[in-house]
Amino acid sequence: MSPANAMPRLEVSTPAARMPSGDVAPVFIMGPHRSGTTILYKLLADTGQFNVTTAYHILNRHRLSELSAPAAAAAARAELAALLEARGLKDRDFDAVPVTPDIPEEYAYALDHQGRRPMLDRANLPGFLSFCRAAQAVQDPSRPLLLKNPFDAANFLFIARAFPRARFVFVHRHPAEVISSQIRAIRSILEQRNDYVALVSGRYRRLVERPLMMGLARRLYSDRWPLLVLQVSRNIARVNRYYVEHRGMLEDAVACDVSYPELCAGPAGVLARILASLGLPPPLARDYAAAIKPRPIALVPEVRQRLLRIEAQNAEYCRTVGV
Repeated sequence: MSPANAMPRLEVSTPAARMPSGDVAPVFIMGPHRSGTTILYKLLADTGQFNVTTAYHILNRHRLSELSAPAAAAAARAELAALLEARGLKDRDFDAVPVTPDIPEEYAYALDHQGRRPMLDRANLPGFLSFCRAAQAVQDPSRPLLLKNPFDAANFLFIARAFPRARFVFVHRHPAEVISSQIRAIRSILEQRNDYVALVSGRYRRLVERPLMMGLARRLYSDRWPLLVLQVSRNIARVNRYYVEHRGMLEDAVACDVSYPELCAGPAGVLARILASLGLPPPLARDYAAAIKPRPIALVPEVRQRLLRIEAQNAEYCRTVGV
């Protein structure tokens, strides 16, 4: 699915590539929020061939090295499970993913410096490297670390330079569906406090602790105003344009592409193709389709009204990746 036009390949001898990250060889799942990154992460994690980052790792990120002993890890996991139960957290609401200490979580919330879009950069890279090494050490160091952070969907060249041994799996979904799903998720956590999101996201926690700001955000991002659909549409177009312009700079040997529809239709085959591209054994025979609960696609009204515009803004991307 990579762009057909020839582009210069990524040179890993740039200054960014000389950062002290050669001992870390993660696999990054790349795609914007609501493109299918969560279900792909979960399916790959279920193969048992990866180390993963979970709520347990994120919320204990500053003491992971202290939790290498089985007894200490079990106590910390039980402590987190008790906290989730005390807060009545059963799923994430906006996507019905069950909340447990082992729920897959984005590394965005392990970054020391988090802004409006918590992305990897030179400032937070050293802390992130420490987190990756600790997450590897408390799991199976022989397995690759599987990572995802949709905020970094348009940042894969920096990541490739910072991690010369990294591999990438891109997941693609029709932009209108992504935009619509993002709008629903954002409105969900604005209309009603989401205690799980508040637990992992400092930015959201600060927002819900300020009722006036929360009320203003709820009003501005409601369906009475076009602000949210315009912001989300612009960001998705930016991410997709970045992919089209830069995907060709990654060698096919270090990156592969899958689409959300094919993942839902045949997860076992998609997993086998991804694992083969990573040089890993095929997945064990099991019913991976049972983990996927496809729901009818119903675009929110604002997206339906702007569908032709959204498709025009993302036409080259859709042609390139076949969605």
